[in-house]
Amino acid sequence: MRILWYGHAAFLIENPGVRIIVDPFRAPDSGGYEPIDEPADVVVVSHENDRYHSHLGQIIPPFHVIRALNLGEAGESFRGVLFEAIRVFESPERKPEDEVTIIHFRTEGLHVVFLGDLGHLLTESELTPIRGADVLLIPAGGTPTIDLDEIPALLDAIDPRIVVPMHYKTPKINLNIQPLERFLERLPDDPIVAVDGSEFTVDTASLPSRRTIYRMEHAR
Repeated sequence: MRILWYGHAAFLIENPGVRIIVDPFRAPDSGGYEPIDEPADVVVVSHENDRYHSHLGQIIPPFHVIRALNLGEAGESFRGVLFEAIRVFESPERKPEDEVTIIHFRTEGLHVVFLGDLGHLLTESELTPIRGADVLLIPAGGTPTIDLDEIPALLDAIDPRIVVPMHYKTPKINLNIQPLERFLERLPDDPIVAVDGSEFTVDTASLPSRRTIYRMEHAR
């Protein structure tokens, strides 16, 4: 599996059978990231926010679209990959207008979990489908997503093998969020892999034996 971070919360997750783009931003309106002008087989969006999470207009068509807020309990399959959603909220108060989703799926024997704009700790029923994830893509910039002081408890509850920070302050995002260093300060005992560039590959044999943070550069 190849995982590429475009920037903010946008990723390409690719195996030999499918190119998956998750939560594409709109450039340059998000602050300075360049357009995601690449093809996809399927684009999955965690919620509707055209500037930061659901802009389809700069991806090269044709592609299928999965809107996670519209998924039922059975999820949706595309080319053998079952995409499922857990309805959560961007705010700790769980306001209805702040409803977003966690997206998760399995491919090449790996369970990938994308937390999107999650803004709170998870209940047992919300945790059960994603506990023990192989790859966890997690917002790392603090509020309006999950408060940084709650990150250690969240990671302990999910117990992933690879943690990929996203949605944090860079020179190319115009949101008032925190830089990655504030996230890393909360996890002083977690080993860090400094990825050389914006992508890495992983398979079941190369998973780390303990929870490890993969620090990446944005591609756009």
